[in-house]
Amino acid sequence: MVAVSLLGRALIGDVSCFGTIRDERFHLISGDPFGEYRHNGQSLPMEDVVLGTPFEGARFIVVMGGFNEPGTTRSPERQPMWLPKAANYASGDGAEVQKPSVLTGPMMMEAELAVVVGQQLRKASPAQAHEAILGWTVFNDLTAFEYGANGFWALGKAVDGFASWGPWVRTDLSEDRVMEGLAITGRINGVEAQAGNTRYYCFTPSEMLSHVSHRISLFPGDVVTLGTPFPPPEVNIGDEVLCEVEEVGVLHNYIVADTIEPPSLLPRKVKESTSAVG
Repeated sequence: MVAVSLLGRALIGDVSCFGTIRDERFHLISGDPFGEYRHNGQSLPMEDVVLGTPFEGARFIVVMGGFNEPGTTRSPERQPMWLPKAANYASGDGAEVQKPSVLTGPMMMEAELAVVVGQQLRKASPAQAHEAILGWTVFNDLTAFEYGANGFWALGKAVDGFASWGPWVRTDLSEDRVMEGLAITGRINGVEAQAGNTRYYCFTPSEMLSHVSHRISLFPGDVVTLGTPFPPPEVNIGDEVLCEVEEVGVLHNYIVADTIEPPSLLPRKVKESTSAVG
């Protein structure tokens, strides 16, 4: 069995530490996760580790209409469509996502593969963008459909907490493998609600990064989500949501009612165990 390379961020008390995940253990690293780093000899069992988002303070770009219909090809005049996703309180695996009471329309989940940038990109060619890919992660691009239906997609995707990603970044997966085809699956309460495949992307990830970089400079840790299979399903309070990308990972979220308090970024199991101790 071939080992895979997974880069993650563990929350240990008030400190976050980068490490790699291998053999059910979190192996701490020293150095720059975007450049040169080494394992420092310390490791923890994964059952004792709480993973946060792979990086803090990430900027998000979301691709719109990222897929060709199966059996079709991209028309020559088609251009990439994308927009910045300015959602606060981005969370990781196992976190709750609040559904705001002010919404009058459906809240949609969007299971996606995202590419994580590892080097600064400005006006880059696709080849340069290819060299700047750090790796791949799972993303839930939650959306308030009532705003998107009226053309305000940026607002519909910027609601507090409407971004979740992780649990890690896979760094050894090639772009060629992505374009060969990885299954994308969304499940609600254990039932498949969304399915697609990366082989139907309109543009390669490198083409998307290049296109963005000619308009917005990209920096290490930026995350570009590559589109969701149509149609995205509606989610409601009480739902357990799962986004899975083949060979990359599985991301869980729980949809809850909103409160006056900001959304928690900790996994639900940590909140429950903490409250039980208290």
